[in-house]
Amino acid sequence: MHRAIPTLFVWLALLSSQALSFGADGHRIVSQIAENHLSIKTALAINAITDGDSLAKLSVWPDRIRYVSVWEQSKYWHYVSIDDKEQFKDFPRHRDGDVLTALEYFYAELQNPQLPKKQQWEALAFFVHFVADIHQPLHVGRRDDRGGNSIPVKWLKQSKSSNLHTVWDSLIINTENKSPEQYSEKLDRSGTAKPAWHIADFQDWALESKVLRRHIYNFSPNGKRNPRLIGPAYIKRNKPIIERRLLMAGRRLADRLNRIFDPRGSDQQ
Repeated sequence: MHRAIPTLFVWLALLSSQALSFGADGHRIVSQIAENHLSIKTALAINAITDGDSLAKLSVWPDRIRYVSVWEQSKYWHYVSIDDKEQFKDFPRHRDGDVLTALEYFYAELQNPQLPKKQQWEALAFFVHFVADIHQPLHVGRRDDRGGNSIPVKWLKQSKSSNLHTVWDSLIINTENKSPEQYSEKLDRSGTAKPAWHIADFQDWALESKVLRRHIYNFSPNGKRNPRLIGPAYIKRNKPIIERRLLMAGRRLADRLNRIFDPRGSDQQ
């Protein structure tokens, strides 16, 4: 994966609010849930890498820099394309990588004690971001509709059209009318983590997202009308799904970071 990038471009991209994509609040929610479950040793190690910046701040950086020329390849790392009948053991992979290869790569980088601090920062930001991405079901998407990006929808009573990917990236989350801090507190307090969540590997996470397609593409009662109407019934059915995925991502992120930075520590989950 491409590592050579001038520091100036990195930080200009980090500071540019105009480049911020949809889904920023979802990434912040996942990051804040994770921070609640880091061991003290892990939190100190991360603090040394970030100079005190929160994981939530790092989590939005990969979306901001994927349109910077030196990071152009990274735009392929946010998702994986797999059709309904394909299996993860033998499906065609994108030559420039995908979210599965990116997770594996940056997880390994974070385990390298000789990694320079700048690359540690980048690896941590990418890993935090991609853990959230793989839990958003349409980041494990069908090729023909580009993970829902090519499916136009009408969101509630708004006159402006959107697309199905954006519904799952941010619009359902926004119906809660809470800040990321408030939302993460609500999910973390009310949700119960399952031990099996931490046994699963990255491919298992992707498979979970793929299985959720039966809910995502259920547009009844408006069938195949184009654009599809996303109304209160659709939101009510699917909001618990996306909230569970946010919680799972946050708890799993904490678990993976604890494994790296505090492998002998007590279970913080």
